[in-house]
Amino acid sequence: MDEKKTKKNFAIASWAIDNRMTVFVIMAILLIGGVMAYSAMPRESFPEVIESKIYVSSIYPGNSAEDVEKLITKEIEDEVKNISGVSKITSTSYQDYSMIIVEFEDDITPDEAKVKVQDKVDVVKAKNDWPTLDRGGKVDPSVFDLNFAEMVPIMNINLTGDYTADQLKTYGEYLEAKIEDLSEIKEVNIRGVQEKEVEVAVNILKMTAADVTIGQIVGAIQNENVTISGGDIIINDVKRNIRVIGEIDKPNDLKNIIVKNENGAIYLRDVADIFFREKDKTTYAREYTKPVVMLDVNKKSGKNMIEASDKILEIIDEAQKEKLPDNLSLTITNDQSSKTQAQVSELENSIIFGVLLVISVLMFFLGFRNAIFVGIAIPMSMLMSFILLSAFGYTLNTMVLFASVMGLGMLVDNGIVVVENVYRLMDQGMSRLQAAKQGVGEIAWPIIASTATTLAAFAPLGFWPGVMGKFMIYFPVTLATVLGSSLFVALIFNSMLTSVFMKTEENEMPRAALLKISGAMALFGIILFVSGILETGEIAMGIGAILSLLGILFSFLGWIDRSKTARLKKGLRYLGFGLLFVILGGMGSASTFTGFGTLFILLSVLLWAHKYFLLPLSNKFQYQWLPKLEASYARFLGKAIKGTMAYVFFFGTFSLLFISFLVFGIAQPKVEFFPDNQPNQAIVYIEYPEGTDIEKTRRITEELEEKVIDVLKEYDGEQDGEPYNYMAESIISQVGEGAGNPQTDGGSQAETPHKGKVTVSFREFKYRKGTASSDVLTDIRKAVAGYPGVSVIVDKDQQGPPAGPPINLEVRGDDYTELMQIAMELREVMNESGIPGIEELKLDVNMNKPEMEVYVDREKAGRLGISTKMVGQYLRYSIYGIETSNYKDDKDDYKINVRFDTLARFNEDLLFNQFISFKDQNSGKQKKIPISSVVSRRNTATFSSIKRKNSKRVIAVYSNVLEGYNANEIVQKLEPIVEKYDFPEGTGFVFSGEQEEQAKNMAFLSKALLVAIALIMLVIVAQFNSVSKPFIILSAVILSFIGVLFGLVFSGSSFVVIMTMLGIISLAGIVVNNAIVLIDYTQLLIDRRKAELGLGVEDLLTREDYFDAIVAGGKSRLRPVLLTAITTVLGLIPLAVGFNIDFFSLFTEFDAKIYFGGDNSIFWKPMSWTIIYGLSFATFLTLVIIPVMFYLLNRAKIRFAEKN
Repeated sequence: MDEKKTKKNFAIASWAIDNRMTVFVIMAILLIGGVMAYSAMPRESFPEVIESKIYVSSIYPGNSAEDVEKLITKEIEDEVKNISGVSKITSTSYQDYSMIIVEFEDDITPDEAKVKVQDKVDVVKAKNDWPTLDRGGKVDPSVFDLNFAEMVPIMNINLTGDYTADQLKTYGEYLEAKIEDLSEIKEVNIRGVQEKEVEVAVNILKMTAADVTIGQIVGAIQNENVTISGGDIIINDVKRNIRVIGEIDKPNDLKNIIVKNENGAIYLRDVADIFFREKDKTTYAREYTKPVVMLDVNKKSGKNMIEASDKILEIIDEAQKEKLPDNLSLTITNDQSSKTQAQVSELENSIIFGVLLVISVLMFFLGFRNAIFVGIAIPMSMLMSFILLSAFGYTLNTMVLFASVMGLGMLVDNGIVVVENVYRLMDQGMSRLQAAKQGVGEIAWPIIASTATTLAAFAPLGFWPGVMGKFMIYFPVTLATVLGSSLFVALIFNSMLTSVFMKTEENEMPRAALLKISGAMALFGIILFVSGILETGEIAMGIGAILSLLGILFSFLGWIDRSKTARLKKGLRYLGFGLLFVILGGMGSASTFTGFGTLFILLSVLLWAHKYFLLPLSNKFQYQWLPKLEASYARFLGKAIKGTMAYVFFFGTFSLLFISFLVFGIAQPKVEFFPDNQPNQAIVYIEYPEGTDIEKTRRITEELEEKVIDVLKEYDGEQDGEPYNYMAESIISQVGEGAGNPQTDGGSQAETPHKGKVTVSFREFKYRKGTASSDVLTDIRKAVAGYPGVSVIVDKDQQGPPAGPPINLEVRGDDYTELMQIAMELREVMNESGIPGIEELKLDVNMNKPEMEVYVDREKAGRLGISTKMVGQYLRYSIYGIETSNYKDDKDDYKINVRFDTLARFNEDLLFNQFISFKDQNSGKQKKIPISSVVSRRNTATFSSIKRKNSKRVIAVYSNVLEGYNANEIVQKLEPIVEKYDFPEGTGFVFSGEQEEQAKNMAFLSKALLVAIALIMLVIVAQFNSVSKPFIILSAVILSFIGVLFGLVFSGSSFVVIMTMLGIISLAGIVVNNAIVLIDYTQLLIDRRKAELGLGVEDLLTREDYFDAIVAGGKSRLRPVLLTAITTVLGLIPLAVGFNIDFFSLFTEFDAKIYFGGDNSIFWKPMSWTIIYGLSFATFLTLVIIPVMFYLLNRAKIRFAEKN
């Protein structure tokens, strides 16, 4: 047997051990670089998702939804569908507006997709029959991509006070300009106040009496309100540009324009009134029932939300001091940065708490000094990963931080194996340097293989398709980065540190030394603490100056006298401490002083606790309890693999796997697509039929707002003598602009006077006094129910990427009237079924949009010389108006619109009795024909919009699910009801939305699990150059499902498709680690025994030799196997149980702010418990079943060899 196989070295680790100063420098670089990278990474709650979707929006004012579909939407769709890589095309045609969404395959970048769509749109636009606008230009579709992070405001700034709307708007525009100058901000939209326009309100009676047409009025304004360049002339060798100035200086100048000059001049003032006013209302905004001017602030993609918020607060503070009046009320609502900061802080504290738990366990297993060697892997691995993630352009979000939390226990695994193996060899009498090199050499390839298997498990997730894949990709990338970093730290840093500092016994610190060190730490802490209490750094700076002067003096005296080297060292120590005090005093804040002061005082106390309590307890555990545990385990393992017991354990475990699947199938836990979060917002979406006047929408919105406020009054109280609601942080309402749902409306720019929205922003979870915000949401839902004729939907904020409504039945076909009838009948049938849990089934399209159809008698009109286009244009100009030109003041441009005055615009008789005036081409005479003489009209209703998916018209029947009910169970009950419906030929249905996304993602994750197992198998085969051993190791993955399935059933937990499947895939990578290390070390013992007996590699040992090697291997690996399992579980426990503690406030304010629950816990709990259940059982598998199977394998080999 080759000695290299029994005594191993690993070149890289040996290099690190031999070049320790280089490694120390690398550690310092990573430490500083990691802290800088972590501080600089932008913070956000969830990762920004940029979908491979391209939006095409087209504005075609004055046209019905059907006309927009026919003239705009279908034309663009027919071209775009021929683009390669297009996976789906959906569109919605509204009155005046078209929105098309083109979805591409994931391998096409948004920039590439945008170019492809733009090229096709340009082709359509170039056609001769492409629609034109009133002023002659063609309809110009806008092609763009969207980032939902840029669409949702990060905060609302509300202005109110005893001021006019114009004044409030001026103050708002001042803040808008300042905030938009920030590099982090994309745009600021002002709500609750209108832009101004110059309206030329034509009096139809005066216009008719003066024999003037609206076309003449438009032409007169366009011809007069203009500035024209006449070219250049040279006078006295000077070139001058001639400009004919005709633009008005003020709106009233329009009155003096001559419209007609036959039989006397007719001025514009004779037939119209001029108003410089707000446009017709398209937006209202309120906060707690008070009208406000609201600023919606949207940040740019990839920018730091918390930094942006801090800068905005500085701008507001400065503006209030210098620009804004004192009695102007300014409030900030819906500030997402505070929620983001809270979520990030929770996970940061979870990491700290996990580190403390892990190091505490390590201390008992390995001793305090050796625990530090392993514990150093945690910060070093994380800091190294933050450097890499920052270089990748990643933000610091909950996905990244949870991957760090999950990796917390896993990343010490490699360090544990390294330190424990070196410790074992030193305990056997080997020198520290030799033990370090050989100890790392023995387990280097096993831990590389185990890390590779974990990475292999997550590798398929990198190919996760769709928006969910782009959302979740941060998790496997971060975890891979953390684990790769931990491997580097284990092989380089841990190996070097063990060769320099490791000891097998803890030396007790002498009482005098302990008193000296703890006293110095306590004094240092007291100085900092007092500085924090007094809120001054002068004390620390003063002490630092004195110490620095003493340090310089002692250093100088020691330097000039070579016999006083001790004095030189003392001087350098004084100087170092002095500079530290000066830096802390100059840069630290009061909270920093208090926090660090408390920490040092605590550490001084812990030193005494370590000496008299923790160290004796640790020694007792290491030298008494742990050896007894190892001995008991060895005896148990010996019995388990002996004789028929091996078969009992083997077949019993596989039987248990079958039973677990059977029990899971019988119990049928609830299936959820995504974790059901406690709402951070309750949003009441209000929608009347399209065409409803905004004033009617405003009235119902205000009424519902009052009901919402009444619900929340139950939680009113006082704090610091001020009114305080411990559930609601703010209640704002919006009508019109900004009142849509960004998850469903996408990038729609259509005006929405028929929509309203009431948004309740709940306080952070820890301030809700144990009240579930889902219960408040249910109360709000009940309070706003029962309003006929208006759609009222109560929803909560979206956690994760958009997936669509939980119940979403799409009816597809070509005839929209037929589809509407089918959809209404299906809704009726489903309502009659009485299935509980459905909020309210609604249609996403309705036929209640009022419309007047005007039919032109072509024969009669033709004889009179009138065309359909002339009739349409006259009515359009009269009602909608026409933009003629602009009025410019010092700051802005305002449109000049000509239309009938309010009396005529909304008077049907006056509109249709107006004359069409034109010159007859045959006679040359001026003719005047009333519109009513050539048309008939009928009042009817039409579709509010027309929706299409992949060129097929669709109507959706949708609903939310009430709190406490499961969407999957409801849909399963609805499916047979819908299938019984007799669908006409050419129509059909499909359940889409969340159900469609769930099916797609479940299919992918199932494939990903199989691919992960295959990749793990490949890595293990490469490691062992064997097939039998990898199958034994992989069996641990399959058998770990026993723990997962029984855990879900007995705990009553739901099977959350995304998070539970992620947990199972993660488990596959984690479980094999210990099995690899165990099998590899056992094989090493077998190889050593063969070397002792002079046997070859292919020769077999006796049963007794295999028995002894397997029991010895299990016993020696018990400690690292238990450690890795316990540390991984402990790293996840804080999130699994929802335990939250704020270490910063604990040390600065002496308030730990302990509470259970929170958004992070709800989101990550299913995955955490999945891993905990599976890993707990897998530890038994690794320690018992894997040795049993390995022993049975070798017994079989011996038996077959004997037969030969």
